Amino acid sequence: MRHLLALTLKFLLTATVMFAILPLFLRISSAEILSFSLWLTLAAYALGDLYLLPRLGNVSAAIADFGFVFVAVWIGVGVFYDTAGGAVVNAAFFAALLAAFGELLLHAYVLRFVVGQHGEEDAPLAGGPRWQTEAAEEFDVRAARPGDQEGTQVKQEGDRQEQEPPHPPIL
Repeated sequence: MRHLLALTLKFLLTATVMFAILPLFLRISSAEILSFSLWLTLAAYALGDLYLLPRLGNVSAAIADFGFVFVAVWIGVGVFYDTAGGAVVNAAFFAALLAAFGELLLHAYVLRFVVGQHGEEDAPLAGGPRWQTEAAEEFDVRAARPGDQEGTQVKQEGDRQEQEPPHPPIL
């Protein structure tokens, strides 16, 4: 069910972008736009949202979607229209740009509600592993006092199992 809702949202986004951009540059029918939007949605969802998005993160997947939509519109629509090359390339560029901005929002939804693994076991590769430096201090106050005989005895014995747990200093 969650994939169906995500596919519906992606189809609405793709169809809206295609209806807004392609008629500005090309004479294309509504049926052609709807069928092209459907095929583009299915391919982009499988490749971009389910495969690349959990591995690369939101921004990298949006950049990949930009490239995919650009090539798909340029080749997919350009093959059927024998117009000047500039019109098809311009339509492809602006459709891909608008789709990439919409995909940023859709990817946030897909990561949160569909994939559900973002940040757990599949850490995104784009940010690299999350490294944190170690910051710790010894809390063994008895061993730290220079004049304390009990602290030196504990050090000399080397028997850490019988030693009490360290108590934080009272401030």
